Amino acid sequence: MQAKRESHDNTRDKPELKRTRISKDEATLRKRAPLRPPTLVTDIYVTQSSSYKGQLTRAKKLLVEDGHPFIMLHAMGAAIERAIGLAMAVSAACSGQVRCHTETATVDLVDDVIPLDTEKDLDTNTRQNSAVHIRIEMLQPMPGTQREYMASTRGGRRRR
Repeated sequence: MQAKRESHDNTRDKPELKRTRISKDEATLRKRAPLRPPTLVTDIYVTQSSSYKGQLTRAKKLLVEDGHPFIMLHAMGAAIERAIGLAMAVSAACSGQVRCHTETATVDLVDDVIPLDTEKDLDTNTRQNSAVHIRIEMLQPMPGTQREYMASTRGGRRRR
């Protein structure tokens, strides 16, 4: 009977799924900043420590005053809730004249494991975190913006 149990034991074939625990006595963990693609003027990165009021003002300025056709909100982890709230506040501030497209993703993050014993080598640890990207588009140009002026003068001449 024992031979059957050993033949069904597949633990050697399975990859290690759990992360190894790092003791504070053995090493310290330094979290690297996540990789970002090159940013545009219309990209707003939402974090837990960033000013909510400042980001709301910037988003409204980009859409309404500067006349950009869209903005992108990016957030990871605990800041996802703030990004969704910011998108809802922008929609309310623009009187519902915006459309929001939401995309979720999983981001790979890298941490450096620095051993306290100087004889040991440096190591890295990878982990995953949730992310959200919210595209907020204007349905129509807001009155008085540069974009609205360009739309009204299409064709090269302004009507009298």
